Amino acid sequence: MLDSELRFYLKANLGKPSVDFKLSDEENEKLFAYLNEHCEDGCLQDAKQQLKIKKAFKEYFESVGYILFKITENKILIKVFPYKIEPKESINLPAILEILSQHKEMIEYNYNGNKNQISIPKKLKEKIYTFINKIDNEEINKKELGRFAVNEFFKLQPHDIVIIKDDQIFIKILDDKYKRDISENDKGTIAGRYNGINEEELKTLYDDFISKEENRSFFYYVAKLFVQTHLLDNKIDNNTYEKKVFSLIQTIIAEQMNNSYNHDQDFCTGFSGYVFRMHFEEVFGHIANLILAEIASSNEYMMDFLKYYSLNIVVMDGKKYKVPELETEGGLKWNVVSMLSIVKIYIKTKTSIDTLKKEADELNKKIKVLYIGNYSPLEYQTYLNKERNDLEQDLLHDAKRLDRVTDTLNSVKNEERKFILKRELHEIKEGIQAKTDEKAKIIAKTVQKSVITEYNSLRKMLDTRVRQIHREEKILEQNKPAYLSIKHALAKALVSKKTIVP
Repeated sequence: MLDSELRFYLKANLGKPSVDFKLSDEENEKLFAYLNEHCEDGCLQDAKQQLKIKKAFKEYFESVGYILFKITENKILIKVFPYKIEPKESINLPAILEILSQHKEMIEYNYNGNKNQISIPKKLKEKIYTFINKIDNEEINKKELGRFAVNEFFKLQPHDIVIIKDDQIFIKILDDKYKRDISENDKGTIAGRYNGINEEELKTLYDDFISKEENRSFFYYVAKLFVQTHLLDNKIDNNTYEKKVFSLIQTIIAEQMNNSYNHDQDFCTGFSGYVFRMHFEEVFGHIANLILAEIASSNEYMMDFLKYYSLNIVVMDGKKYKVPELETEGGLKWNVVSMLSIVKIYIKTKTSIDTLKKEADELNKKIKVLYIGNYSPLEYQTYLNKERNDLEQDLLHDAKRLDRVTDTLNSVKNEERKFILKRELHEIKEGIQAKTDEKAKIIAKTVQKSVITEYNSLRKMLDTRVRQIHREEKILEQNKPAYLSIKHALAKALVSKKTIVP
């Protein structure tokens, strides 16, 4: 929770970061309520968890300054200080440029077969940021310092793109033809699509990054931010929604891209439009899911919002309009009343499954701690018991053999034969002693009863969770067709607008 979820909470609830930021008592109270809700008992007093919270706030304010942070039992104290040094004035800039120069053979030009693309691979990126993160002789935005150094080294233009990723730094060179001027009349029209940026340039960047599986959560995040900010917090009405939904979502996408790319507003605006178009259905699918989760929790605002789609005809400013309906491809129509019970069962069941799976994962972790090598305590004890039983059988066999040889030795007169039997007797005794010692070692390895008891208890709880998951998954499957019908009908309505009745 205290990673991506907290970062989302800060962006959705604290507005745009600034050096004048002050956490009000109300905001502080809401934040602690959120942390306590999403954090296990006592975790807010844990030093590691506090560091995660601090890191989230640090990243949130990174674009405007550095912070002093303190968390007490019921209060978070934050002071934001502006950076004192611009990247271009950094005394550490020459050293970063020198790192790039010394390792220029590692730089991948013509990346992915495109002459306008450059990649600084992970190994070189780590060298750069290992140095940057150790800087303590100036108060500077370290993220922007790295980006500025890359711009300086490659002599990039303002419209060129630098993307700092976990596994590389990616550079996209955009030549003078990448963008055409848009007239005032064309702005906001198909002619002005993507802010005049060449679609081929957008496609290559999209193919290299946005389409990758690692970025799939990006669109859920965009949808969640839209629902939280504009529906749950601002509670916009259906009329405002229809007018602004597409521009609001595109703005969110552009803002999120600004966190990763060079701050070329024209490019982010154009690229966000392209990305939104490519993932239009996906974004609204997430929005539909999030809205249905809210009505499953009996959110009155969201239920009223959806009732709009059952009005059929509305009159506004003396004109009649046909309202989009919650209708499936097969002509089935849904309304809040008919969908409510299905949605509640489906969401409740899915939430239950997610909780049970999380509990099962935790139980599995606890069980794995009890493992000895690749064996569970029961498997290991069974193995030891077999080894011990085999040794005991061998010892019984050796004892009988010892008796036979001893009896024979007592009755033999021939000295040469006696010598051979005595040597055999010595070997048998040595073997018995070795096996007795081995048996003692096995006994010493015996798994404690308390471990076996704990393992059996954890296994029993895990098996119960697994059975519950299977039962819940059957319920989910039974309700899935109806839920998906509702979701698709809602997604379709959410991208539609009322039309004037002739």
